[in-house]
Amino acid sequence: MSCLHVSCMLEDFDVFKKRINRRKAISSAVKVGIGAVVGAAVGLGAGYLAFSEMLRPPTPVKKGYFWGDSPYVMTDEWYIALNRALIYYADYVGDKILTLDPRGSQESQNKDIRYMIAQDVDGIMGCPCTEDGAVAVIEEAVSKNIPVVTYDGSANTRKISISILVDNFKIGQQLAEEYIKTAEKNNVKIEGTFFVIRDVAENPVQMARARGFIDVMKSYPVNILEFTGYHSVETGKKAVTEAVLAHGKPNLIMSTDLNKTLGAVEALKSLDAAIPRGKEGHIPIIGIDSSPSIMPLIGEGHVDLVMDQPNLFYGALALKCLRIIKEQGENALPEIGQKIISDPSKSPGRQADGSYNLFVEDIETPMNVRPFQDAYWAPTICSELHGHRWIVCRAVAVTPENYKTIPVWSNVVTPWFYGK
Repeated sequence: MSCLHVSCMLEDFDVFKKRINRRKAISSAVKVGIGAVVGAAVGLGAGYLAFSEMLRPPTPVKKGYFWGDSPYVMTDEWYIALNRALIYYADYVGDKILTLDPRGSQESQNKDIRYMIAQDVDGIMGCPCTEDGAVAVIEEAVSKNIPVVTYDGSANTRKISISILVDNFKIGQQLAEEYIKTAEKNNVKIEGTFFVIRDVAENPVQMARARGFIDVMKSYPVNILEFTGYHSVETGKKAVTEAVLAHGKPNLIMSTDLNKTLGAVEALKSLDAAIPRGKEGHIPIIGIDSSPSIMPLIGEGHVDLVMDQPNLFYGALALKCLRIIKEQGENALPEIGQKIISDPSKSPGRQADGSYNLFVEDIETPMNVRPFQDAYWAPTICSELHGHRWIVCRAVAVTPENYKTIPVWSNVVTPWFYGK
């Protein structure tokens, strides 16, 4: 473990530079050597280790901490962008990050976290691979006075100090609300047949997104038909194609993830029904998740609206919470039921009006990227999840008006990863 594998780092960087489809890469065995960019990398079996050495920040006023980080995977751009934003922010405040990639394996993640404990990290952040399988190792860390904060997921234990993630039901609601605002602005009647393209019923995330969307739309005179698009672009295309052939052209297509959004576009193209926005006969396609592949489709008028998670904030907010715990104690975190704002012009923590101010500084990273410029994850509330605190992050609407400039992950991967 003490050897630096420089040649492996350079080889892995070639893989890192390739565009990776998020959902497809989740099950991939590609090894992404972000350590080639961030500094020193040490081979650790199935994972990788990365120390943050990206920027030269000013000398921090407070102690620099050493944090462990265990994302779900590091083989797709969505998580790599999350990690990159975290490391840039850690360097800004003078902290170091040890990231180990479990590749979606709970067994590997448990080993990685125990390694972090042995390295005497000041705290651990990450996305548990499973809600129950991570409980024992999380509680082991906490028993040794190492606080644990999770992002983009959680575990079934009260020992987690706070979790930072979206509510998928609310994302579905937000998507519906944003569509309604757009329709009313453009004098479009909300009526007719709406297709909802989702995964199988056993997928709780996508079912929650669909249910949230339907919950808002049921107050309008629409006939909602649900179809199973499974996981890939091809299966999404097949589902939409068959739905159109069986039921006719819908008034709107809603997708619960990026692959099915792409599949819907491909389906309409194959049916000669992909009429761009603004022209007669246009069928709006809206969905959840942006991607570098979806952004051009918004510009071309084939996708009208998507909601995106604030994944660039996940790691930075986790780091902020860990610092609060180390310096002020867990009770200094937002209380369950408390409103959370993000306003850098105000002092952090509890406010006179009863709200809690938590913000990530608007720093400039390489290639002039400012990932924290727009705190679209707030305002929100601190809720409860598995008996512990939960920052219920808001999603952000990506629209034809803002898709080129909004600082979401899809717009930072090109300058960060490919230097253009």
